[in-house]
Amino acid sequence: MKKLIALAPVLLLLVLALASCGPSAEKLNNEGNEAFADQDYTGSLLAYQQAVQESPELAEPYYNAANSHYRLEDYEQAQQEIEQALLGEESQANLDQNSLYNLGNTFFQTEQYEMAIEAYKEALRLNPDDLEAKQNLELALRQLQQQEQEQQQQQQDQEQQDQQDQDQEQQDQQNQDQQDQEQQDQQNQDQQDQEQQDQQNQDQQDQQNQDQQDQQDQDQQDQQNQDQQEQQNQDKQDHQQDGQPQDQEQKDQTGNQPQQADGLSKEQARQLLAAAAQGTESLEEALQQMRVFPGAPPLEDW
Repeated sequence: MKKLIALAPVLLLLVLALASCGPSAEKLNNEGNEAFADQDYTGSLLAYQQAVQESPELAEPYYNAANSHYRLEDYEQAQQEIEQALLGEESQANLDQNSLYNLGNTFFQTEQYEMAIEAYKEALRLNPDDLEAKQNLELALRQLQQQEQEQQQQQQDQEQQDQQDQDQEQQDQQNQDQQDQEQQDQQNQDQQDQEQQDQQNQDQQDQQNQDQQDQQDQDQQDQQNQDQQEQQNQDKQDHQQDGQPQDQEQKDQTGNQPQQADGLSKEQARQLLAAAAQGTESLEEALQQMRVFPGAPPLEDW
């Protein structure tokens, strides 16, 4: 690709400047050319800028300043200087054609291939025989095609990456939802297990309470039965004591229990009379002592 060369155009511009510029602008432009030839691009740029200040209506100092910016790889500033040269009142066709060519180069360097193509085309309209402009135009077209392909590939890659990210995000969301569901299910199961365990514990406690209550009821029932039995025994004993004849509770002097006699024998009558005569006992007492019950005691209590 053709680079910007300021020396040859500057020689032409120098001739033009001699005819159109004052001595001060001419001198400054010459100083800039000398510095440019020595590859002192910073020095040449300073001289060209001073020339612009002396004669801002001239196109040549802008053009040459653009060359210095280009060499310093300040392509954006070079572009601005070239555009200013194209607007100059003293611009010529040859200068315009070179400016458009150089403008295409600045766009090319910044990968603005569509703008570079348009600049080269404009330069070829002014000079269709400019072979370097044709070569640069073809190069810019190829670079634009390659750039579009790369952009298209980048776009496809980006879309693919976005799709992968979206798929991954959906998968992550599904996994998260599944984990959340499993966690919720586990919590529900744990809650059910806990409720069942609590119910079992409650049932056991109720059963224990019921068993304890049953035992208490049984103890009370046993106690009542025992009290009833004791009361019955006591009542029976009291009844036996109340219904038993007094003479059955005592024994006579011989150790035999008194027995009821069916009648008095002669001997008993004699003893009765004798006792009555003595007056030591009442008739009832004598009769009581003489009662004899032959045989065993009665079987039933009275």
